[in-house]
Amino acid sequence: MTNGSLLRRFLLVAVLTCAAAILSNDARAVGNASGNDGVVDRIAAVVDDDIILLSEVREAAAPALRELARSEGETGVFSEPRKKKALTDALQRLIDGKLIEQQAKTLEMTVTTEEVDRAIANIARENGVTADTIKQAVTAQGMDFAQYRNSVRQQILHAKVRNLKVRTRVKIADAEARQYYNGQVREVRSTGSFEAAHILVRVPKGANPTALSQAKRRAEELLSRIRGGEDFEAVAKTASEDESTRSRGGRLGTLRPGTLPQALARVLVDLEAGETSGIVRTSAGFHILRVIERQALGVLPFAEVRTKIVEQLTQDEMIRQDEIWLKELRQRAFIEVRL
Repeated sequence: MTNGSLLRRFLLVAVLTCAAAILSNDARAVGNASGNDGVVDRIAAVVDDDIILLSEVREAAAPALRELARSEGETGVFSEPRKKKALTDALQRLIDGKLIEQQAKTLEMTVTTEEVDRAIANIARENGVTADTIKQAVTAQGMDFAQYRNSVRQQILHAKVRNLKVRTRVKIADAEARQYYNGQVREVRSTGSFEAAHILVRVPKGANPTALSQAKRRAEELLSRIRGGEDFEAVAKTASEDESTRSRGGRLGTLRPGTLPQALARVLVDLEAGETSGIVRTSAGFHILRVIERQALGVLPFAEVRTKIVEQLTQDEMIRQDEIWLKELRQRAFIEVRL
């Protein structure tokens, strides 16, 4: 996944969340949801040289408080602990926002008017409405459209900073993607049959360490030849020490995982047709395994789903690394909560 597509994904999640809150709100006012109980505005938190006002916290918490009011009955009355949690969560988001904006200032990052316009157009398209409909919904909720545009601008800025600071921490290796794939298909594959072959380098019972090392080195040489392009069947016919299968190129016939020793079954279940394993140790010696054909069972080959898996793992890791990065920012900053 490219940096640009990751930025679009990060941004789209953020701005759609913002838009959904506005588009889904009722026209009715929920007095208790505003949290306005007559308290004069004051400082709710200090973040380095920046401050967050209580009015900002109430504004940020309003969608959650309105939803809470709806879920707890038509009266719009809900418990003080739940109200406090909504305000506390909103304050934490605002603190994180201040920390990200401070990073943006350090990096000299900005957001253009054109970027805001494109983001709002994307929000409209994803919601199946026009930009004018969004503007009408915003004003119907008593929110100035310029204020809404500024909210979108902040979300874009936050996405840019996060993409730069977090994306560099995330790299999904093919081995990680394949491990995830194997975990998803292993149970299904274990119900199906497959045809396999092996090459065996025997280890005599009671072999001393020198003999064991020599046998392993011999197996590694054979594996290197196969990975270098030599035909598996041809190598098996000339080098395998399993007399019962050597003449037929190491073929073991049609098998099911439950019919094999666990050490072999665990490896074979993760191999696709045409794939060769590494060195596998059993009581008989060192094996090199190959799956010739496998019952499909509706399982797509790894090559066909690799890109989607990498995207999913990247997205999951971005979320995890984002929280780690934010935690690091919080630890380095001076933060005083006065809520």
